[in-house]
Amino acid sequence: MARPGLRRSLPPLNSLVAFESAGRLESFTAAGRELGLTQAAISRQIQHLEADLGVLLFSRSRRGMRLTPEGDILYRSVTSGLTSIADTASSLRQQQGRRNVTIGASLGFATFWLMPRLPVFRSANASMDLRLVASDGLGDLAIERIDMAVRYGDGHWPAVNATRMFGGELFPIVSPKLLKGRKLPLSLEEFRGLPLLELESTDPRWLGWEEWAQNQPERVKLPAARIRFNNYPLLVQAAVAGEGVGIGWRYFVDDYLRDKNLVRPFEDVLITNLAFYLIEPIGARPRPATTLLRNWMLEQARESEAAPLP
Repeated sequence: MARPGLRRSLPPLNSLVAFESAGRLESFTAAGRELGLTQAAISRQIQHLEADLGVLLFSRSRRGMRLTPEGDILYRSVTSGLTSIADTASSLRQQQGRRNVTIGASLGFATFWLMPRLPVFRSANASMDLRLVASDGLGDLAIERIDMAVRYGDGHWPAVNATRMFGGELFPIVSPKLLKGRKLPLSLEEFRGLPLLELESTDPRWLGWEEWAQNQPERVKLPAARIRFNNYPLLVQAAVAGEGVGIGWRYFVDDYLRDKNLVRPFEDVLITNLAFYLIEPIGARPRPATTLLRNWMLEQARESEAAPLP
């Protein structure tokens, strides 16, 4: 059976506020000063409340006024209810206005794309408390209290809204140190003489050397020598140090290519059918801080995608 509307059961709310103040201060005059009303106005509010409930709420004597037993019962209930409402309202106001934002991303994305850009954002938004969760195994955003994250895939994940940032593009990368003056592009014979740097990933969406070779216009025999890594930043560092040929993801290694610390031994670029997305929990209430960071992230992504590949 449906519960009747609270408005039918509740006394006038203005009278309850006046009653709480008068009961706490034990004075109609003091309650009037606190609420910006006259003593007479407070008295009328209490009289209306007593008439509505059919009980006497205050006893008056030469010593002053005190709550009656019935008034004391009501006072405890009203105080508890109004305090709970006030605490909830305060919490919601703080949550709406808070300046702390948590963003999650893979180690590679956080290291190579996000971190180089953050100083400019931080200098313009010094009051924002930014928390970065860098992990290749991000879980449920709501459970982990992450406001937004960057994820690579098809854009379809449960319980999140996904906004495309830029597509997936990959190509081999190598340090000029390892090439030792060889001209580019390399021949397949020269390529087979170099060790490969390989990322150990359980995510089938993260393409490796076999997938790269299968998408080449001619059959490629991959080098046998390999060095394996369990995270992408280590692999890139090894490539820069001249330890082998790695797979570079555009937007991650662009700065290394511009600075000539890495080069592309082949001209072809493999474009995947997946992309990087900015994801946010469904139902999350937007706040000024999260909206600011979200808009900045997407603007930076547009600039990255518009820039030519070095």
